[in-house]
Amino acid sequence: MYRLTFLFLAFVLSSNSSSAQYYEFGGGIGATLYYGDLNAPDLSTNIGNSELGGQIMLRYVATKNIALRANLMIGKLSGDDRNSDQEFQQLRNLRFTSILVEGALLGEYYFFGYDAEAGTQLFSPYITAGFGLVYFNPKSDLNGETYELQPLGTEGQGLPGQAEKYSKTSIAIPFGGGVKVKINDRYNFGVELLARRSFTDYMDDVSTTYANTDDLFAAHGAISAAFADRRGESLGVPQLNTPGAQRGGATVDDYYFSIMVNFTANFESIFGWGTGKANMDCPRF
Repeated sequence: MYRLTFLFLAFVLSSNSSSAQYYEFGGGIGATLYYGDLNAPDLSTNIGNSELGGQIMLRYVATKNIALRANLMIGKLSGDDRNSDQEFQQLRNLRFTSILVEGALLGEYYFFGYDAEAGTQLFSPYITAGFGLVYFNPKSDLNGETYELQPLGTEGQGLPGQAEKYSKTSIAIPFGGGVKVKINDRYNFGVELLARRSFTDYMDDVSTTYANTDDLFAAHGAISAAFADRRGESLGVPQLNTPGAQRGGATVDDYYFSIMVNFTANFESIFGWGTGKANMDCPRF
């Protein structure tokens, strides 16, 4: 995936298309969605886990077809085994919510070209990809209280002979596309869908196998042991302890998605540097 992203950015930067260069600034609002170990098998349930998100961006329009963009997105992710109709997930009984903060640099390619000047292309679909850094912090609730999960080492992290606690930051590879629509020579509207491949399997605090809850209790306390294995809650029995049994799937890292409605302003036209008259465009075919 990162090789394809690199090739895409190289293509973007080497394009020979020509156009006036200018900047856009704006933001967007929409939804963020998690995809990982706590997903249900059906799409409708997963979409029900959508959370509110927003972003701000600075875009450098290099040519009619090519743009570079710095992007900051803030949102939330969540997943809950209790929403699944799969018996093993209902038994596992894990859940999380997490803040999501992502900074990214992306390249954009507009298939039909795009120009802020009035009388030019009204709309254009585009594809985009880039590199980013994401911060996350999974939390969950127990007896009416909310706890951060990473310090608890719920899969044995930090115990003697076990891995260190995972980082709450990760590289991310955003990719996707959208449609940009010109309102006039000053303002733009757009809709965008992006996927992100992270390089961590712990955005949901779930990845490998169950730890020994007795060891967790001794090292990190009762709260750590309680979050490590919640099967007893769903069964209505005392806590189970099956070290090494499967808890998550470590072979695939977590993904997350966003769908945003964006609104941007062209700096040159706003501050009198452009030549447009802020007239509404009519569709051209």
